Amino acid sequence: MNLKQIMEFDFRNLFRPSLWLVIVFIPHTLFNVLIPLTQQDVDSEYYTSASYGFLNSVVLFAIFMFSEGKSQARLTAVISGAVFIWMIAVMALDPSNDFAISAELTPPFIYKISFDFDLAPPLILWALLTLSGLLNWNHEVATTDNVEEVDLDI
Repeated sequence: MNLKQIMEFDFRNLFRPSLWLVIVFIPHTLFNVLIPLTQQDVDSEYYTSASYGFLNSVVLFAIFMFSEGKSQARLTAVISGAVFIWMIAVMALDPSNDFAISAELTPPFIYKISFDFDLAPPLILWALLTLSGLLNWNHEVATTDNVEEVDLDI
């Protein structure tokens, strides 16, 4: 690829919400829902978290199957953005996650944010899913003009 092709590349094709819904749905369902539900005791905290994760998986699947175009992009942005912010809030409030924010108030004003690296992959996936919805917020899907009309009068 030369520079002209890179500059003319439409990143909305790379960040299609339907593609990122599948990319997030599969690992989320496998690692955060199915494995904990099958391996943990019903009374454990992991089982409860997996039950809430199952609800997220159902919502992702519903967005993928029952919406398209602008509505799919907007649902993706709102739902995944809420999950992303929720994950950051839980990470910041739970002391076992080693989340820390520090700032030096004298020049050169150095800000440091540290957190447990194990949480980086889900944060990145949910952030990219949110970004895909935001990039396609007002994107219209090309309509086909040669759709056959069906007369349902009996």
